[in-house]
Amino acid sequence: MQVSRLAINGMGRIGRTLFRLIYEKGSIQRVIAVNDIMPKDNLIYLLKYDSIRGSLSTEISSATNGFSIDGHEIYYYQQAEIKSLPWHKHSIETVVEATGLYTHSDDALLHLSNGAKRVLLTTYSKDVPSAILGVNDQNVTPETKIISPGDCTINCVAPLINLVQKNFGVHSVHINVIQAYTTRQQLLDGPYKGLRRGRTASHSIIPFEVNITPVLENIFPSLKNKIESITTRVPVPCGALADVSFVLQNSTDAKTVNSIIMKASQAELKNITAITFDPIVSSDFLGNPHSSTIDGSLTRVMNGNHLKLFAWFDNEWGYASRLLDWLCKF
Repeated sequence: MQVSRLAINGMGRIGRTLFRLIYEKGSIQRVIAVNDIMPKDNLIYLLKYDSIRGSLSTEISSATNGFSIDGHEIYYYQQAEIKSLPWHKHSIETVVEATGLYTHSDDALLHLSNGAKRVLLTTYSKDVPSAILGVNDQNVTPETKIISPGDCTINCVAPLINLVQKNFGVHSVHINVIQAYTTRQQLLDGPYKGLRRGRTASHSIIPFEVNITPVLENIFPSLKNKIESITTRVPVPCGALADVSFVLQNSTDAKTVNSIIMKASQAELKNITAITFDPIVSSDFLGNPHSSTIDGSLTRVMNGNHLKLFAWFDNEWGYASRLLDWLCKF
């Protein structure tokens, strides 16, 4: 596995998960610098110990200019603004923009102005079209400077929508992503712009709107005004189940659908989508690198054209695996 000279801006859940994945794949030498506003000793602690992933079985220690892992020293910066990051100094080729704050092309361009050759976002963008592996990743070329790979949910459902649309045609789609709580929710009840989102995350099932519908409509223009989405947050720290309902243009049955998914998982969607018939639960998918794993035993078709799919995914590890795929492409 070959990764370009890499910097990570933002060491939250996704930044740290990607860091750990790169380490486990043996490419940590390619991580040259990271940036986050947290104190260095706090970052070292969070890289070493993780409540979901477990302890990292290696030595991480403070160094003069940052920190060292397995003898490889990584520069550490604590800059609040992109314009202050010296990527030119370190000949950075790719910056992973993982703060979740900077999703506009104007923000990404600041990384390029600082010396980086390309920027990989870690969510969908306000103005950069989403490129999803297994769907429309062919639109990205080595000359592309800013890549917006969608988020964990879009990487789960977009390949499924694409597959179902090609084989059966789609009248409409409704998506409910039953997902672990995140750091954007409250530990205890408190004020929040979205009132339900301000309720105690570990104590309730909390539904609220998500804005992935416009992103999916841009990927699938023929489905404009035919996609609805919502998320339901539940009291687990990681893991998700996408409940995706289709109204099809052409009739089918569950066995045929599962067969098509099985074939795709071994061909064009290999390492992206999988299928299982085991009676599994969300904790069984922690650490699974796929964007989605269809629960084949739950596939249902009613009246020939109402299809329901259930897709499991690790919303951190699965998505970080797609980020690593993008890093390996260039």
